[in-house]
Amino acid sequence: MELSEEFILELTEAQQRLFGFLFKRLADREQAREVLQRTNLVLCRKADNFELGTNFKAWSMTVANYEVMAYRKTQARERLVFTDEVYAMIGPEDDEKSPDQSDRLVHLSHCLQGMSSKNRALLDWRYQGERTLEKIAEEIGSTIGAVKVKLHRLRRQLLGCIQNSMQEDGI
Repeated sequence: MELSEEFILELTEAQQRLFGFLFKRLADREQAREVLQRTNLVLCRKADNFELGTNFKAWSMTVANYEVMAYRKTQARERLVFTDEVYAMIGPEDDEKSPDQSDRLVHLSHCLQGMSSKNRALLDWRYQGERTLEKIAEEIGSTIGAVKVKLHRLRRQLLGCIQNSMQEDGI
């Protein structure tokens, strides 16, 4: 199957928006890149299903959303991911007005700086050091359940801070 030039142009133009859409839902740059690659593969395989002249953005976002759900399902078996409640909180608001990745990262950085060093360390251990919940619980002398609850609360706190910070900036 050969992709038309128009389809390739649409797909190329959609890359940044698709990445932003995925990053918003996964909150991890590498995961968003991985799901973007999967999404691009599906879009190319299903290129014959797309009618040129119709809304490519809507079609590609739908495919991307299904890829996020599939990715989250496989990741849920492997490690801690956002709960459905948190996912819904960052979910389907107006993606048309969604800020770009660099804006979100600036606000995330600002919010992380406002956290205690203890809370930042816990987040770093889990998401940058990719330590298991068991290892973290052992290191801080706590239970796995308590670590899960603490991480959940910290993610919610960060989400609220980012949303407030972006509203203050008019984003």
